[in-house]
Amino acid sequence: MKRVSLPVVSAQDYRGAVEGELWELRPAAVAGSFSARSQPVNDSPEAIAKLAESMLQTPADFPTVVEAIVPGDHVALAVDPNVPRISDVLSGVLSLLGQANAGKVSVVLWNEADDALVSRLQETLDEVQSGQATLKPMKVEVVRHEPHRRESLRYIVADENAEAVYLAKDLVDADFTLPILSARARDAINNIDPTGIFPLFADAATQHRYQTGVTTEPSEAAWLLGVQVMMLVSADAAGELGRLIAGTPDALRHELTNLYASGETADQEAWDRDESETASPTVSETVPTAEMVVAALDGDQTSQTWANLARAAIAAGRHVTPGGTIVIWSQVDTPPSPVWMRELGQPPIGIESSDTETESDDAESEENNTAALDQDTAFKSWDTETPLAQQWNQLIADGHVLLHCQLDDDVIESLGMGVIHSVEELRTLGARLNGAGVLRAAHYHTESIVAFSMTDEEVEP
Repeated sequence: MKRVSLPVVSAQDYRGAVEGELWELRPAAVAGSFSARSQPVNDSPEAIAKLAESMLQTPADFPTVVEAIVPGDHVALAVDPNVPRISDVLSGVLSLLGQANAGKVSVVLWNEADDALVSRLQETLDEVQSGQATLKPMKVEVVRHEPHRRESLRYIVADENAEAVYLAKDLVDADFTLPILSARARDAINNIDPTGIFPLFADAATQHRYQTGVTTEPSEAAWLLGVQVMMLVSADAAGELGRLIAGTPDALRHELTNLYASGETADQEAWDRDESETASPTVSETVPTAEMVVAALDGDQTSQTWANLARAAIAAGRHVTPGGTIVIWSQVDTPPSPVWMRELGQPPIGIESSDTETESDDAESEENNTAALDQDTAFKSWDTETPLAQQWNQLIADGHVLLHCQLDDDVIESLGMGVIHSVEELRTLGARLNGAGVLRAAHYHTESIVAFSMTDEEVEP
């Protein structure tokens, strides 16, 4: 698969293009006691698969996973689709599950995964499974979580307000559940469920309550699923797999709280302390800022999504000075979905209508949606990407946002953003500003799920 590595964020090439100091922040990286054995020997698919397999054989604070699985068990993998080298990681996991003679493996992806990724993973894992020698054929199924479909969910617990919480049925029905997540230090900072189960695999109504602050995590949700061990994957500056570890949620949460993320955690990297005496006035010792922040979606094509564009923009917004410029550098080539067009204040691409027609269509759509809600799901029409789009839209409204991608200029400009086409244009822009910052693999600098930026009056009961 084509890998996307952006020359514009190379400090060696870029430092001389701007006045003032350039700073660069990389994604949180697994360190500490895990560092010696958490890196692949090289970047080949075989090496990464072998690392995933070996880490599950020797997880932190847990015996080998093979001993936790009875032959014929149903194993569910709760997977973040943004995990670097996800196909290779899952190939290694599946190899170990084959050794344990699992009967069925359900790979459940976050709802933001697209159809292409689901199909690609299914083909890859079918090929891996067909080459394994097991007691009985192991059924492997890759699915995307559907938070609006009642038939794809199971009741698990009630939240603090006695509201029912439903989770993806494959996770509830499984004998053994293994979460596989990208490492994001802000998840630990914001005390998000370390397993990633809640609320990302919950029903739409629960996700809505969580993201609007009506409820918090029912701490027993992951416990009731029987989650005993999980896998955490950190990206390097190029968006590739940097390190991979497995262990109990408590062990990995402790590790995650010690990761470097914009200096916001208690323990900072040594270079951050060493630079403090000579730091530029525009660079904070804890949260560096600059007039221009380049947020790059380093990584493979799987990373090039609208959800990750928004995560990158939100991360950049924490570092840009008031009135500064945010540049998002990506290779996104798919147009925004209706959810993104709606939240960014535009009608769906290719649809033109008069005001009267729009009002009529909205009324009809609302009526149809209400009927569908009653008959099919009984869950609120809510998308977990809505808060991402809302916060991105606010950044566009408040400042100067430029986007590099593979879409036509008029599509980007219709969303209120400027377009930047080349490294040369970026250098020209940077030369007029005093200092710049770079976020490598910027989509890993923001939490996995964000809150909804709306007033109390706008939150529905």
